[in-house]
Amino acid sequence: MTETMDQRKHRRFELEAVVDYTGKEFLLNHRIFDISMGGIRIQTGELEEEGREVDLVVSFPDLDAVIEVKGEVAWIKRAPEMEMGIKFKNLGIKEHRLLQEYLKRVDEKKR
Repeated sequence: MTETMDQRKHRRFELEAVVDYTGKEFLLNHRIFDISMGGIRIQTGELEEEGREVDLVVSFPDLDAVIEVKGEVAWIKRAPEMEMGIKFKNLGIKEHRLLQEYLKRVDEKKR
């Protein structure tokens, strides 16, 4: 979690959005702190174990689109807020394009 930007493979974008995921339980409307082509960082009341596979449903309201993708919990943080970093696994072509388009729009809005 203390990685510097040059150690990251993908640029991260901060945004106000939510994600639903299924791990041990089905959990709805968790805040996404940031997103990249590689994964997301979310706030949650229920932490999963590192390495656990989760199913994600990420909504993109600006595109009126949703992607469903598998992820793997890369790290967890218990305090001050409970957060998880989830790495995308096997992002399909359609999902990859939608995510690229969304991140492009987020980037353009911030300029």
